Amino acid sequence: MALSTGDHVPPFTVRQDDNQTFHFTPGQWTVLFFFPKTATTHCQLQARQYQAHLPAFSELGASVIGVNGDPKRDQVRFRDLCRLDYPILNDRTQALSREFDLLDDVWPGETVQRPRRETFLIDPTGVIRHHWKDVNPGQDALSVLESLRTLMHGETGHLLT
Repeated sequence: MALSTGDHVPPFTVRQDDNQTFHFTPGQWTVLFFFPKTATTHCQLQARQYQAHLPAFSELGASVIGVNGDPKRDQVRFRDLCRLDYPILNDRTQALSREFDLLDDVWPGETVQRPRRETFLIDPTGVIRHHWKDVNPGQDALSVLESLRTLMHGETGHLLT
């Protein structure tokens, strides 16, 4: 069963591109964005947009996390090329992509499935508050940031408790 808006994301543990262990547990707003391949300009654009807006996410107490299934060495190159300061989770086993039901058809010339480019905004209780399926890599970070601000502050602009 695919995880989507309204579902609770169970805690999970996975390796990051830097070989550190990442433990997802509820407690803060979390942006989880899946991207198919590190060596594409669209994935690099999306990652760089999140990096550019990272201070705004941090001000709101939100963490940004990328998820990709490429080999760790490709993810490390991607991190260096895009100068990223947030975690990239290594989903080489595709466990997270399966959990969120994001695996796409095998691309021409390849032998493994890749996740679709989709983004999830998870609230501090671990509930998915928004799920973007038709992600524009150049606009994703701003769209998520706007939704986060609306969810946190409502239409009045004041912080909701």
